[in-house]
Amino acid sequence: MNIFLEVLSKVQPATVPVYCTGYPESAFMNNFIHRYKLESNSNIYTLLGKDYQIIKLMGFDTISIWDYRRGKGGYELNNNLHVDGWGRIYKDKWYSYEGVFKNKEIVDTWTHLNLPSKQNLDELKKLIQILKEIQLVPVLSVPGLFEKTWQSMGFAFFAKCISKNRFDLINRVIRFFSEYIEKLIITLQNSGARIFIVADDCGYKKREFIPKDLWIKLFFKNYKKIIKLVHQKRNKIILHSDGYISNLVDVFVTLGFDAIQSLEPDAGVDIFKLFEQFKDQICFIGNVSNTLLTYGTPQDVKKYVTKLISKARQTNSPLVMSPTQQIDATIKPENIKIMIETTKRFKSD
Repeated sequence: MNIFLEVLSKVQPATVPVYCTGYPESAFMNNFIHRYKLESNSNIYTLLGKDYQIIKLMGFDTISIWDYRRGKGGYELNNNLHVDGWGRIYKDKWYSYEGVFKNKEIVDTWTHLNLPSKQNLDELKKLIQILKEIQLVPVLSVPGLFEKTWQSMGFAFFAKCISKNRFDLINRVIRFFSEYIEKLIITLQNSGARIFIVADDCGYKKREFIPKDLWIKLFFKNYKKIIKLVHQKRNKIILHSDGYISNLVDVFVTLGFDAIQSLEPDAGVDIFKLFEQFKDQICFIGNVSNTLLTYGTPQDVKKYVTKLISKARQTNSPLVMSPTQQIDATIKPENIKIMIETTKRFKSD
């Protein structure tokens, strides 16, 4: 069994696997490849301009794939505004924090959110085969219920609905996205996907977006159905959330998520307390902050990675090493390199 699958199953492998949070930004990749003179057979292992053998040569064991969450859909408005398939309003290339799901009729008649096309799914099958050949495990990203609900409604309107007890509309939007996610997962499974990551940011720095009891009231039931759907085929499902989520981890454990990813220390997440509290009940992925990887020294990164693995082993907590967010152009290549090398070379006393 691949070491990433082992640790998702709460088995402690001999070495800690390393997770890539998505294909890194091109400027970072160009810098890393040039500095460390990496070469691959790009004719075989490149798809849509992304050379996955380089990711494997860097030392990663698994990678998030973000390209197959939905097909084309949306429409144009005036004044450089457009609406995407999720119902979010954009101005030029930036999300405006506004959405169009203002009543049930709009939700009930929405036709702009489409599953990936046959061409997309054929690409995915090809990609899964490529990754299998180089032993790089794909984790397919799917949308999250909380994030897509408030985004499609607009955060101010979503908050107003809560204050006015308009839970009928909120629940209708949640059901809409829950039904889509279930269809998407089945579609991706039919194309060969076996591990999924739900992208659903639930926290600010130091606090959750909404109170814990309200999150449970709104999202628990539908997430339970989604997780059951994944586990019926003995597949795995991970929750990704930026921000402070420490007070929600027990909910994620109860729901049955196999892992949580990001665990952002800059937002106040103390992973060492979570190790002590939950031990082997859930797999922990991340906690190497992008701030550390951008501004720290290789010695700083090595020290923190060593501490992470040591504490995880002491508490029997399943751990996967990972940056908290996507690797962008600001991150130092030498810090990613030392993060991976320290993880691979770690030996417990």
